[in-house]
Amino acid sequence: MIQKATDLRLVLTRYATGENIDKDPEVYLELRSEFWGDIFTRKLLPECVISCRLLADFWPYIKCKFKTYADRRDYIRQEFEPLMRYLEGERAYFHDDIIGDAVTKFDCDSVLHFWEKALERREADPDGAITAARSLAESVCKQILTERNVAFEDELSLPKLFKLTAQCLNMSAEQHDEAIFKQILGGLQSAIHGFATLRNALGDAHGKPGGGYKPLVRHAELAVNLAGTFASYLIQAHHETSLNSTSN
Repeated sequence: MIQKATDLRLVLTRYATGENIDKDPEVYLELRSEFWGDIFTRKLLPECVISCRLLADFWPYIKCKFKTYADRRDYIRQEFEPLMRYLEGERAYFHDDIIGDAVTKFDCDSVLHFWEKALERREADPDGAITAARSLAESVCKQILTERNVAFEDELSLPKLFKLTAQCLNMSAEQHDEAIFKQILGGLQSAIHGFATLRNALGDAHGKPGGGYKPLVRHAELAVNLAGTFASYLIQAHHETSLNSTSN
């Protein structure tokens, strides 16, 4: 991503100093779209990139601000500093894109909302991230059950919601005879119980007494990663079994 940010900066610099390249408008559109589509980098984009949807829009923007090429180069460099500093020091979360893609394709507003909320709070607000992660897991289960016309009580605990969802997806341990599948699926059920306990102990949904334990970033990462993986796995199983039943 650092190289892409550098490329975007160079495209604007060339355009502002009369060194146009034929493919620059196309490259600008592609790079702007990629950074705009990320909930983190979107907030760090230079104002000129936010305002100029097309590269052609940048010329009237920059020529009114600065008369010399040197001033334009310096302005663009300064505008890109927040984004570059973020990317240079960014902690890598390679799986976020995979989970985010599954969540987006699921086409459920509440699920997408809680996933983005969990990501936004993961480092700045571990308490809130843990609570959002729990809500993400609950929302995925409820949406799958709703789409499959399975009745459930809205106040069901997460472990019970998961058990009901797993049964309708043929993912419950008791639905399988093979020892390896029973072990894996049983382990998933145990992980959900542990995750629910983590949220109850560390999330911000319940008041804590003075001096209570405050979750750290690593606890939020665990909760968000677990909930995201859990959500992605259920969504994929839901879509695959739905497709199979349709084709049969």
